[in-house]
Amino acid sequence: MSLPTEQRIKRPAEFRQVFSRGRRSSNALTNVVAMPNGLPYVRVGLSVSKRVGNAVTRNLVKRRIRSVFANIDASEGWDVVVTAKPESADAAFSDLERSIGKSVKRAGVE
Repeated sequence: MSLPTEQRIKRPAEFRQVFSRGRRSSNALTNVVAMPNGLPYVRVGLSVSKRVGNAVTRNLVKRRIRSVFANIDASEGWDVVVTAKPESADAAFSDLERSIGKSVKRAGVE
């Protein structure tokens, strides 16, 4: 299951705002930055660089992260930006899900 378009952060200005004002949390697979947005839903932005792998690998990682957020039980009103580290390409989905869940909770999204 993927995220609806309204629940995605797409504009560079929105990414900059989250990076400058958000709370950070990091682990071996991802970096997570979160900030309140005042909307009735969670919005997610993804950053997966070429260091993660080729286009096929990067798209796989992005699909997995979107799936994690489609299944995660997060409170309303947060902007969350997930930056994938190169190790996320080789991680199992369950490991990625667990690490993102922990990082989101540490960043304050409950």
